Amino acid sequence: MSQSGEGLLNGLKNVRWNIAAKTFGNNHATLIGLLVQWWIDSCPEMPQVLEAGPSHGHFKNGVGGGMCDAVFCDNSNAVGILEVEGTRYPHTFEKIGKFFNNPSAYPDLRFAVVVLYPTGPKGRGGERTMPKLEDVKVSSMVEPVSRRHSGKTIVVVVLDKAYERDVEGVRGRNDYYKSNLTKVRALVYEGGMQVASGILW
Repeated sequence: MSQSGEGLLNGLKNVRWNIAAKTFGNNHATLIGLLVQWWIDSCPEMPQVLEAGPSHGHFKNGVGGGMCDAVFCDNSNAVGILEVEGTRYPHTFEKIGKFFNNPSAYPDLRFAVVVLYPTGPKGRGGERTMPKLEDVKVSSMVEPVSRRHSGKTIVVVVLDKAYERDVEGVRGRNDYYKSNLTKVRALVYEGGMQVASGILW
């Protein structure tokens, strides 16, 4: 699999998103597992993954550090960072920038995959719905980081979910489980610009 923006975009269509569609609630761990499996299956050389990857720096006076969800490795070289996030979107992109900004620890880092998903519904009554993350909001968060690190690729994967008001069985116990995955889309950024996009599922 090519590690270019287009190569990553096409490769991510092979993630088993249908598994995520059958997982309800906060499926953070499931998403990490699916992306880890994708890398192991598709890496062209010697695939390895560091789960709960090492931080982008050392903690000092309570500042710094910061671990990612996984590090994608090729022949023991760390080439990609994985972040899966349901709430702290801006913080996640800042963290990606810090990984990119540490060439001494990550000299071979070429890309980041950031998976964003909603965690629960918003609103009341008939207006209650799952929030949708619009492309323009994604761009406002990722473009500054991409611009500062023009030699790196950032692929943002966005999960859209729909709120299901009438759910039976154990899923009906609370709103936490009353949403289902409807679409998985991806946006690719290089040099501060969106260079590609596509529907993954």
